[in-house]
Amino acid sequence: MGLLIIGLCGQSVFLRVPHFHSPGETLHATDLFSEPGGKGYNQAVAARRAGAETVFAGAVGEDPDAGLCEERLVREGIGSRLIRKPGRTAFACILTDDGGENRVTVYPGVRLTAGDVGSLEEEFRSAGLLLLTPEIPEEAFAEAVRLAKRHGVPVVLNPAPFFPWVRRYLADAWLLTPNRSEACALLDCTADDMEARIAASGLSRLVVTLGADGALCFENGKSEHIPAPPAKTVDTTGAGDCLNGFLCALLLEGMPLPQAVKAAVRAASLSVEHAHVLDGMPYRDEVV
Repeated sequence: MGLLIIGLCGQSVFLRVPHFHSPGETLHATDLFSEPGGKGYNQAVAARRAGAETVFAGAVGEDPDAGLCEERLVREGIGSRLIRKPGRTAFACILTDDGGENRVTVYPGVRLTAGDVGSLEEEFRSAGLLLLTPEIPEEAFAEAVRLAKRHGVPVVLNPAPFFPWVRRYLADAWLLTPNRSEACALLDCTADDMEARIAASGLSRLVVTLGADGALCFENGKSEHIPAPPAKTVDTTGAGDCLNGFLCALLLEGMPLPQAVKAAVRAASLSVEHAHVLDGMPYRDEVV
């Protein structure tokens, strides 16, 4: 049984800038790089490098970027279920400053429909875990949750980027993996009372990613802070995707949640020491 990821994919362009723009400011980038990406797409690469049999499904347009997306999946050994539609493939522009922080703007391009997801019934039959983000439209997300229930596939919900409608699916998730700001948005709380709100939420499993501070792991009323190892930060883009992909791969093997989170945090810490996203995703033998 493998990992099924349904998400957004497209072309990503990275620009390195000395600092982020002030209003009206024009900057000259010091570096330009492009590669396929998208949260689900990045997570699929991380999961495959962690050792999981992985299938990625998404929508692409009828343009050259669609072929680039598929070529990289094949090269990584990931099962490709890309649905071609009239229109443009998704596109993202990522600005990274000299401190390694990033700003991301996404044009979502062609979108998955409920019917598209319904055509993946065979993939659901052979999945051991489903990883979802709300980068896809709610109708597609809802259909994925419905099929996961039908086939008994646990759902890992990474609510990134956060949209209010994702709250409707919290009870359907076997595991939630927000970052700190997404957790506060989900539970309508502040960072100061986040842990208390999680404890009172009734949610069985939740991993809150904290960037350089590691992660908080909550399971059945118990909580544990898992620190991140020191890292020389070059680029934080995709670190959360790396963590989610590794985490799902290790959970599929039956690794206990706290142990899997510790390894996934290590993987994410390694990823930020490289520029861009996919080339910085570590392999299993570097992490576990």
